[in-house]
Amino acid sequence: MKITKEFVKILIDDILLELTDDEIEEVLRTENDILNKFEKVFLINTDNVKESHYAFDFKNSYMRDDDEQPRVILKEEMLQNAPVKKDGFVVLNKVVK
Repeated sequence: MKITKEFVKILIDDILLELTDDEIEEVLRTENDILNKFEKVFLINTDNVKESHYAFDFKNSYMRDDDEQPRVILKEEMLQNAPVKKDGFVVLNKVVK
């Protein structure tokens, strides 16, 4: 499969770009080079290769399981950590204009 200059011009018109002839030729060279590399990939025999979503099988996971431990912070405890408080509420600086 080859990408033609006419096809590139159609795409350029569709996406509202203006390219010079040199830029179009550069796009053609680049895209056709990519296609040639993919053609080599498609020649690889994968008949007996098992499909996978990841490159490696992770048989061991050293991460711990998450145990949900809800933590309730009492209002008084929270207010002790607040730098500024007023009438039982935390006072924040305005951050929008």
